[in-house]
Amino acid sequence: MVIKLWRILLRVQRATLAKAILIVWGGDGRVLVHALRSGRLELPRQELSGWISIETQVDAWLARLPYEKSSPAFVSVEGTPGVDGVTFLYTATLKGAAPYSTSGGIWLDYDAAKVTLGAADRHLLDLCASRAAQS
Repeated sequence: MVIKLWRILLRVQRATLAKAILIVWGGDGRVLVHALRSGRLELPRQELSGWISIETQVDAWLARLPYEKSSPAFVSVEGTPGVDGVTFLYTATLKGAAPYSTSGGIWLDYDAAKVTLGAADRHLLDLCASRAAQS
C-alpha cells in the first residue's frame, strides 16, 4: 500500500513539472508582460496539469484574456525533465493595437521588454521573434 501511494505521488510530481509561457503580441508590435509582487516583469506563464492536454490548457488560458486574438501557435519546448521542468512556448497575436495597460498585464514595446525582462524570458522572446521573422 505504501509503495502504491509513493508511485502515485511520483506520477503527480512528474505531471506538475511543466509550465507554458504565452507570448502575446499586439498588432502594433508590443508584447504582454506581467508584474510580480516584487516589481519584476516576466512573460505570462502558467503551471500545467499533467492530466489535461497542453493545448486545451493554453486555449483556455488565452480565452480568459479580454482581447480579440489569434489562436495560440506552438513555438518550442525548452528545458528537460527535472527540477526546473519543461517549458512549452506558445505565441498569439491580437487583432489590432494593444492597449497600454490592462488588468491582464502591461503592454511593452519589444525593445523595452527585452531590457526589462530577465535573461530566460529575453531568450524566449528572442526565440519567438526570430521564428515570426522566418515565417
